[in-house]
Amino acid sequence: MARRGADEEQDSDAITRRYELLADLADRFRDLEDPDAIAYAAAEILGQRLAVSRAGYGTIDKQAETIRIERDWNAPGVASLAGTLHFRDYGSYIDDLKAGRTVVVADADLDPRTAASAASLKAICAHSFVNMPVTEQGGFVALLFLNHATARSWSEEELDLIRDVAERTRNAVARREAEQALRKNEARLRFLDTLASATIHARDADQVMAATTRMLGERLGLSDAAYADMEADEDMFNIRGDWHAADARSIVGRYRLASFGGLAVACLRSGHPLVLDDVAELGEDGARAFLDIGIRATICLPFLKEGRLTALMAIHDSNPRHWTADELGLLREVAERSWAHVERVRSEAALRESESRLRLAIEGARIGTWDWDLVRMRGSWSARTCEIMGVDSGDDMTPEQRLNAIHPDDRERVTGIVGRLIKSGDQFSTEYRIIRPDGGVRWIASRGIVQRDATGRAFRTTGIVRDVTQRREAQEALKALNGTLEQQVAERTAERDRMWRLSGDLFLVVGRRWEIRAVNPALGPLLGYAPEEVMGQRFVRFVHPDERDSVALAIRAAATGPLRDFVARLHAKDGSWRRFAWTAAPGEGEAYVIGRDVTEEAERREELERAQDALRQAQKMESLGQLTGGVAHDFNNLLTPIIGSLDLLRRKSAASEREQRLIGAALESAERARTLVQRLLAFARRQPLQAGPVDLGALIHGMSELIASTSGPQIKVSVDVAEALPPALADANQLEMAILNLSVNARDAMPDGGRLTLAASTETIDAEHRAELPPGRYVRLTVADSGEGMDEETMARAIEPFFSTKGIGKGTGLGLSMVHGLVSQLGGAMLLSSKPGLGTLVELLLPIADSPVTAADKRDLPDVGGAAGLVLLVDDESLVREATGELLRDLGYQVIEAESGREALDHLADQAIDLLVTDHLMPGMSGTDLARTVRELYPAVKTLIVSGYAELEGISPDLPRLAKPFRQEELAESLARLK
Repeated sequence: MARRGADEEQDSDAITRRYELLADLADRFRDLEDPDAIAYAAAEILGQRLAVSRAGYGTIDKQAETIRIERDWNAPGVASLAGTLHFRDYGSYIDDLKAGRTVVVADADLDPRTAASAASLKAICAHSFVNMPVTEQGGFVALLFLNHATARSWSEEELDLIRDVAERTRNAVARREAEQALRKNEARLRFLDTLASATIHARDADQVMAATTRMLGERLGLSDAAYADMEADEDMFNIRGDWHAADARSIVGRYRLASFGGLAVACLRSGHPLVLDDVAELGEDGARAFLDIGIRATICLPFLKEGRLTALMAIHDSNPRHWTADELGLLREVAERSWAHVERVRSEAALRESESRLRLAIEGARIGTWDWDLVRMRGSWSARTCEIMGVDSGDDMTPEQRLNAIHPDDRERVTGIVGRLIKSGDQFSTEYRIIRPDGGVRWIASRGIVQRDATGRAFRTTGIVRDVTQRREAQEALKALNGTLEQQVAERTAERDRMWRLSGDLFLVVGRRWEIRAVNPALGPLLGYAPEEVMGQRFVRFVHPDERDSVALAIRAAATGPLRDFVARLHAKDGSWRRFAWTAAPGEGEAYVIGRDVTEEAERREELERAQDALRQAQKMESLGQLTGGVAHDFNNLLTPIIGSLDLLRRKSAASEREQRLIGAALESAERARTLVQRLLAFARRQPLQAGPVDLGALIHGMSELIASTSGPQIKVSVDVAEALPPALADANQLEMAILNLSVNARDAMPDGGRLTLAASTETIDAEHRAELPPGRYVRLTVADSGEGMDEETMARAIEPFFSTKGIGKGTGLGLSMVHGLVSQLGGAMLLSSKPGLGTLVELLLPIADSPVTAADKRDLPDVGGAAGLVLLVDDESLVREATGELLRDLGYQVIEAESGREALDHLADQAIDLLVTDHLMPGMSGTDLARTVRELYPAVKTLIVSGYAELEGISPDLPRLAKPFRQEELAESLARLK
């Protein structure tokens, strides 16, 4: 009984300590606002209570299988784990955590989930640990963890306590995060509401933007906030107004967009915001334009309309500044609302101007207007309408006044028409009598339309009136004189005349000799002629020459029966050709012809067909590019051991002369295969370019003798290079290969001899140029021959890879496709012009370099052999690994081989490695990830990345790399540069 009493007393003490800890935790949470501080308080209390080495709380990225720890509590002498950790680096227990199960490890050496990574766990003082997952709506979102430097058993009492702390911490963190988000959102909404109130009555775009930029600048504590409109050429922009702090200067003025750097131009013209914490990110040239006007940090938001950059809104600071997501989000929302407000204000201004012009036109035409508000049941008449009605003022008309003005005999009919219009129609037209205050009766013609809101409810009617009393009186008199039949004839005649005058289609009467006898007023708007300019002229004189025969046949056919929907183009007065769809019918000795202008429809249809053809071609080229890029990458891996092994054999002095000759021939073939791979990669646009300023004139002159000797004595080679030619932006080696390919193509096109001309000059192109490049100056390189030329079908396929007209075994079909890929990568264009029997002209338009040509540094290759040190070689391809290892050993290095990044890390942990040579694209850990890990853990180890070209975009620019395949000298040079 005494023992039982002691156990109960211990349980009671444990419960008391538990509730005291939870109470202490709640007190700490109550005074903390920062979620990270709450997480640290929980870790500190729990770590001290359980006497562990480390305690912490982190958020989970379930997909990446990482934990983000902002701050953790550590016992004295224990290092912090703050940062991002990958679970898989420390065992396989992430699967338990994803399933919501607590992971309890008493001894990392003995637990099967951590045995393989026990050393890594001990290194971070986690020989034993508890990982308690925190879930939210069934998802794994956070983790409370406790680590201990030695093996330790965790009791159920401790686990229950950890679980309680984990849940309470998650609830407290979530509550604080929600409160912070709510406060931020409330502040944002208050600001947007204040901004809307400040601009709601603005009737001018500048007023809207001035208030917007001022409030943004004051709220965010900026040095400047501005708005700008782009000018028509999309290069100059005009900052119309800005708000700036008291210690900052205004930046209002006109600026050239290109002066802010290519990155800024590309970003803004594509519709993406330009966000710079420091304008130095743009490089010296781009940053200079910002620094000149006192800007160090900026966010620029573009406004695109129909795909064209038309306006900018920007906020700036005179010092570097980290822009938060909240600031960018607020600016986006403000910009969207402001631009919408500006568009609305401008539309309203344009509408007011249009209404004013229309009102002047209507008054000039002696037409009156009326406006009726169906909600207020009040309306107004214009001055001309008041004149027709015989009243002094038409403001604030009542329903009674409006109804009493209608003749009693016409009231029911007119009110019925208006009622039906308001109920379900959209417009009406009628004539009725009015009674003026002086007793006079007048006939008016009234036409009206109804305006409806989004729900379809009518809220307003507007219309026009004309005094038609004289016409009605004349009609009545004519009716009295000529009777019902003549009245009907008159009405039909008036209708025909109205159609003739008002129709937007072209009406023609054509005589037997095809002379134009009559034409309606639509002639002017459609073709620009006055009627007297075409009367008496033969109709076919205006028809396109290619279609005159078909039109003549159509007019002859129209003499005997109706003819529909034949198409022919007519020559307009401005020199253009307008396409019409025609209908014709016979008359007495003449034909009645009606033409509907379908020019825009035809152009849209042709444009759609061109766009579809372009899309199909782009898809085909993209597929071929992916195919050739992948093949080239795999081929590089095959060539690496071949070239490396042959290179080693060539160096062995024991080989006989015959063996050396055979090895040399094999090595030459392998090098030719490497060149073919480079062409494939150039076509696939995956070949890395060393682009820089190139003296194109010197390059062409330097190649002229080689081209002349290659072309043979029957072909005369001439060079024409313009003076003071600016440097082109290009890769000199790739450009030489392109010129040589084009020259060989030209030679093959002139089997009986001819002339080959290489020329270089500058050319300024505009937006309509067929190269479809941004307007500006370019360097133009041309290769022209007087050979056989190409027909249209051959030209259409000329740049397709592997397409050749030279026959089997006489060409790879990659020449033009490689040149096209190269020029496209450089931001230029290739143009082909050719006709059978007249030769071919190839034009390469290249960008002009920003800097002058400088002499290239020539670095002597290091001596092969005599190197020393221990090299860790990593490659998942065994043949590549073995061949590279032999090259390294022959250089004098000691070599350890590994087939994965994980195996490499194990070697690094056990031995002192001098150099790491690793493939980039490998299963599991990539070469880049391995290199970065080695930099952090073993900074003394120098690293070289080996890549098969296609993966270069995945390699950080600060990592040294060597492209496959390579020879021993290239490997030796790359390793020497690391030291």
